Amino acid sequence: MLLAFDIGGTFIKYSLVDEAYQVSDSSKVPTPDTIEEFWEALEHVICSFQNRMTGIAISCPGEINSRLGFVFKGGLIPYLRNIPLASRLIKAFQVPVTVLNDGDAAGLAEASLGNLKDCPCGAILVLGTGVGLALLSNGDLLRGWQLTEYIRSIDKTDRTPENRRFHRELFFQGISNLLENTGSAVQFVEKASHILNLEEADGIAVFKALEQGGNEELKTLFQAYCYDIAILIFNLQSLLRLEKVTIGGGISSQPLLIDEINHQYHDLLSQKGHKQFEALPIQAARFHNESNLIGAASYFYSSTHQKKF
Repeated sequence: MLLAFDIGGTFIKYSLVDEAYQVSDSSKVPTPDTIEEFWEALEHVICSFQNRMTGIAISCPGEINSRLGFVFKGGLIPYLRNIPLASRLIKAFQVPVTVLNDGDAAGLAEASLGNLKDCPCGAILVLGTGVGLALLSNGDLLRGWQLTEYIRSIDKTDRTPENRRFHRELFFQGISNLLENTGSAVQFVEKASHILNLEEADGIAVFKALEQGGNEELKTLFQAYCYDIAILIFNLQSLLRLEKVTIGGGISSQPLLIDEINHQYHDLLSQKGHKQFEALPIQAARFHNESNLIGAASYFYSSTHQKKF
């Protein structure tokens, strides 16, 4: 039995995950503000499961050396810099520990067990505090050296000045969106909760209000948010010969979100992109909010040779 962690910018989620990838004893704690509090929170949780686990699998944001379990940069968690995460926990608890980038973890869950299984070239966008991305091919992560096989070749005869301008504007808007983190599900829910005058951010209440309709400001915010995600997908499709895209993160369990992203995406294609691109299927990730936990477990089992697919 593994103890799996999903370290995020807002919460550290954790669960026990067995070899059949059944998740149990799930909970979460707020992500601490300092590295000292981070170690204290992590080790407190591990101690509470110490007699029930045989290893630790971690999904973490940022730049990770997965072979060493070393965190170079923690993405939206600035104090996670040059952290020997795996080696410290191995020394403290005497169990195997693996660490994987959170986007890659979500991708592995989708590629090995989820809605991108057997897909020659697919992508998952994980909408959380930030936006995670993983590219997958036939059950595994698509590495940098493999990407050349899937780089899209565009017919230049169809690239009129107007068409090129359209693609250039979308590309720069997509880059701007990434830098400003406008795809953040957490930021969307916070803004939407403010519109609804809620005392605290509440995603369930936000989507209930969207389903009921009547609040035009909320509807406009939601459409703009889904448009930003559609632009990211369109830009990925402009570069790669993708066959499918899945949307991960807890917010992906809302069918209304997937429907609106599809709506905004098809609107984009109908403007200028329809001559070059066929519409991609866009659907929710199979495991939603548990994708990172299951992907971290998948990486643990494969890398420690305890289980293979």
